[in-house]
Amino acid sequence: MSYVSVKIDAAAKRVLEELQARLLLETGVKFNLQDILAAAVRLAARRRGELIAELMGGWRPLRGEEAEELLREYSFEGPEDASEEVDRVLYS
Repeated sequence: MSYVSVKIDAAAKRVLEELQARLLLETGVKFNLQDILAAAVRLAARRRGELIAELMGGWRPLRGEEAEELLREYSFEGPEDASEEVDRVLYS
């Protein structure tokens, strides 16, 4: 088995260590950090949408039906020539 070093910042390391402690409390098993990271990578690969949202600071792309609904909600179905509408408002 080969290993690769990955640098993480102090905040991420603290979160990882807190996760390790919580897993110990919940399961009674002390998982090493390498195993936790490997499991987290596999989980992130299966749940890419959530990973993207986390990486983008909470933003996520719209699903097809969400995009269609948004377009319907904000589309303008007015006359192609707005001058007719302006005339109606001004001179009525």
